[in-house]
Amino acid sequence: MKKQRLPHNVILLGFVSLFSDISSQMVYPLLAPFLKSLGATVVLIGLIEGIAETTAALCKTFAGRLSDLWQKRKVFVLLGYGLSNLSKPFLYGASVWSHVLGVRFADRVGKAVRNPPRDALIAGSVDKTQRGKAFGWHLALDRTGALLGPLIALLILSFSLNNMRLVFLLSIVPGVIAVGLVFWVKEVKIQQPNQPAQKQTRALLDNRSFMLFWIACMLFTLGNSSNAFLILKAQEVRFSTTAIVLLWTLYNLVCTLAAPLLGNLSDKVGRKPLIALSFLYYAGLYALFAFAEAQWMIWALFGAYGIYYGLSKGIFKAYIADLVPDHLRATAYGLFNTGLGIALLPASLLMGAIWTQWSSQWAFLVSACFSLLGCSIFLIGYKR
Repeated sequence: MKKQRLPHNVILLGFVSLFSDISSQMVYPLLAPFLKSLGATVVLIGLIEGIAETTAALCKTFAGRLSDLWQKRKVFVLLGYGLSNLSKPFLYGASVWSHVLGVRFADRVGKAVRNPPRDALIAGSVDKTQRGKAFGWHLALDRTGALLGPLIALLILSFSLNNMRLVFLLSIVPGVIAVGLVFWVKEVKIQQPNQPAQKQTRALLDNRSFMLFWIACMLFTLGNSSNAFLILKAQEVRFSTTAIVLLWTLYNLVCTLAAPLLGNLSDKVGRKPLIALSFLYYAGLYALFAFAEAQWMIWALFGAYGIYYGLSKGIFKAYIADLVPDHLRATAYGLFNTGLGIALLPASLLMGAIWTQWSSQWAFLVSACFSLLGCSIFLIGYKR
């Protein structure tokens, strides 16, 4: 049987994410050490990440619902990528931690505006038998950008005497390319049922399978704090700034390889077994992070973390597309991510507080327990 090729939109949106993530990941691995150089504490770093993610998350449901009601996807995608990619270079002139918070907030709002319509556009552009493959492709390109970003940052650092601000400034180049590619994306027609918007929204809330999955993921997110804490764990084990960039590169390399393979696998064996496995895998991984005291262990765990990312994000999106009809998908993606974003604020604060009050070991173990709780709720919905 001849393999079906992915549609134009899916391929193009993958390259948009490729260049956008090059821009983002030139910056992100350097934020924690940059904030420390501005005098920010571990708790404050957690607060900055939590506020940026949570406040921006409130925009996701709004953007997704407007996309469904207006039957438009592309304009939201263009606006969101524009805001994210044109804000990051302002880190070049940041002199206090509040400036970093402002840039992170603008970046996350842009992501909130674009992601639900973009994911609905991908799901609507591909046959249902290829959803795992489509989201796996998109995630692989996204992570390829995240792989190249730190390498470019490392190259700039090596030629500029560790000038992090120069990295922030040059991140605008791939960002502009990403925004330019969005203009080539084609809008996809959305089939709207002949019923009031209020009834459509109610139908989503009455979708028991979707709601149980949403609740399970929110409970899991209470233990899924910002990745900045993984970088802080590496610093605790005495990794240099250069080594941290290489760690982040390893993580993204593994994710790039795992995402399309696991996405294709979900089309063949089903999403549910792999989603349950992702919860259990994360719990085991964070338990190991708790006891990691040698650098070789950190290297191994960052690589293993890339497999978790391939097990979860793209497959989660394909699963939501399986559960929700086309005319409600942007709303569903927005609502889903709003819930996760709201849960991320207490997650990051909890992680930072436990880390400061007791130790990083206890912080990672508590996170692992929340993952097991989320898995339990998902399995309840699995059996229904």
